[in-house]
Amino acid sequence: MGVQKGDPLCHVYSDTSLEELVAWGRAHGLRAEWIDRRNVLPHYDAHDEWLEACGEGVTRSELVADIRAWRDRSRDNPQPDGTAT
Repeated sequence: MGVQKGDPLCHVYSDTSLEELVAWGRAHGLRAEWIDRRNVLPHYDAHDEWLEACGEGVTRSELVADIRAWRDRSRDNPQPDGTAT
């Protein structure tokens, strides 16, 4: 990936849908294959020139709420690839 320990990095995710995340990535020159799906909440690892596109971050409590909501949607609408609708 080219990121070293200590380098600035942000996780970009959608609190709405995977499609919204893919569209955001496409608009910023990122490919859908680059989405990190290893954790509960699919996200892009944005670094270098993409950091400027990240915008304002969320608080830890907002992140936890978004993860819980994503988990609930995934449980209610599982897809073959494990993502939520």
